[in-house]
Amino acid sequence: MNEFSILEIVLKGMAIGFLAAAPTGPSGVLVIQRTLNKGRWNGFLTGLGVSVSDAVYILITMMCLSLVMGYLEDPTIALIVKLVGCTLLLVFGITTVRNNPLAVSREVKVKKDSLWQIMITGFLVAIVNPLVIFFYMGLFAFFTLPVDDFSTTLKLQTYLYVLFGDVCWWFSVSTFINRLRNRFDLRGLWLINRFMGTMLIVASAIWCLIILFRI
Repeated sequence: MNEFSILEIVLKGMAIGFLAAAPTGPSGVLVIQRTLNKGRWNGFLTGLGVSVSDAVYILITMMCLSLVMGYLEDPTIALIVKLVGCTLLLVFGITTVRNNPLAVSREVKVKKDSLWQIMITGFLVAIVNPLVIFFYMGLFAFFTLPVDDFSTTLKLQTYLYVLFGDVCWWFSVSTFINRLRNRFDLRGLWLINRFMGTMLIVASAIWCLIILFRI
């Protein structure tokens, strides 16, 4: 099972899924608005639709990583990939901090839909953002999960753990917002954006320093 324990793969996989879902754009605004207006399960089902979109992009990311990993035996290429991953995390962190959910919310309309329509709209809002692939690549590099070396079974398990982390994020968000629905508004979402973006920026800075000190 390579040098990774199952527990390490579970924790890292879930962390990747959780962190990738955390930056709030139109998808996050839609989930939160539906939770505020219609309750936790409507918000969570919207998040599940987003997770279906993420499942597609996670698969694409892992396939791309399998193609790229073979070149990483060259120390120079490996260094470049790590620096690119670090830069991507920094860019996503800055973008998250600067994102204005108050403005995005004006473009998101909440209406009465069936359960399937709720999930489908969540999927459609998320699937139009293929740039999330680069975010996943940065996170896989950050957590040093060499999926190319994994067996087919372990790759599938890693895929499911990442997806599970993604679903856990939307469950946590819908549950949290539902408990505070009488006191929570989109300004609270703005604070979450600032916090998550700052954490990504700090993580990328620390990762960059570690890379530079190891050269």
